[in-house]
Amino acid sequence: MQEQIFFAALGSTILLGAALLWVLRAERRKAILEPRLRAIAEPRSSPDPAIVSLRRPRLGRKALPAVLLARLDVALAATGGRIGLAHLVAAGSLAAAVVGCVAGIIMRAPAGVSIVLVGAAALYAPCLMVQFVQRRYQRQFLDSLPDALDVIVRAVRAGLPILEAIEAAASDVRGAVSTEFERMLGEIRIGVELEDALQDAAERIRVPDFRFFVASLLIQRQTGGGIAETLANRSTIIRQRRAVRIKARALTAGTKASTGIVATMPFVAALGLFVINPEVMSVLFVDPRGRFMLGIAVVSLLLGIAVMKAMISRSLR
Repeated sequence: MQEQIFFAALGSTILLGAALLWVLRAERRKAILEPRLRAIAEPRSSPDPAIVSLRRPRLGRKALPAVLLARLDVALAATGGRIGLAHLVAAGSLAAAVVGCVAGIIMRAPAGVSIVLVGAAALYAPCLMVQFVQRRYQRQFLDSLPDALDVIVRAVRAGLPILEAIEAAASDVRGAVSTEFERMLGEIRIGVELEDALQDAAERIRVPDFRFFVASLLIQRQTGGGIAETLANRSTIIRQRRAVRIKARALTAGTKASTGIVATMPFVAALGLFVINPEVMSVLFVDPRGRFMLGIAVVSLLLGIAVMKAMISRSLR
């Protein structure tokens, strides 16, 4: 029976680990290819442009910690600086403690299974925390971006340069947009080129609409022409897309409520049965067969929640 518990927990851990590695690999490949694609697309003044390869460079073993730290800095910068390494360590430690108590004390799993589950929780919880804070920060930035674009459009039409227009948007619009614009303007004041500051902000924020704003400014600086009409159209499109997302969230509110109810009912039912007849419920924690059934139930519940969450997220795209 212990072998069955071991293989069930090990299989679930392998599946979650494989999914996490696949996501990290995709993000890493995207981060490596984007600078090379940008280098190919940018015009060069020299008659013999350097050949840029799209192949992923081979990194030595000594470079792996530096690459991981660089990726961690980029991921934390995408959260707007709202969390740091201490928050990730605290989240990983808390998740590992909770999973260790459940696996070792309640389910009385073997030491090997407990170690695997604790390690998976300690690694997976910080990743979930970073993704959650990134999405929340991006939503806040995207909600204020149309107002900032409107301020920039009015300032440009009034005859102000683009830098002064961005400064006016940073002072008039509050929230994540103001923070990022102030940071970008601060980099420009200390000598960073406008193109580099815009590209760094786009890589840090990771919002497609802001990337379009950056591309519009760069094209306008290279080719000239009016930018007010382009930004005004983009502001209208962002507002329309936000209205569609709000409507989609309203339509999926019932599904989210159903997910919460379905995920909560097993615990409510177990608590009620424990109050009515503790001896029946104690079998799940004392008998090895009960612990095995409890482990299968927990894994099935988590997989069901993950599937329903994925379906909801897919419908909101």
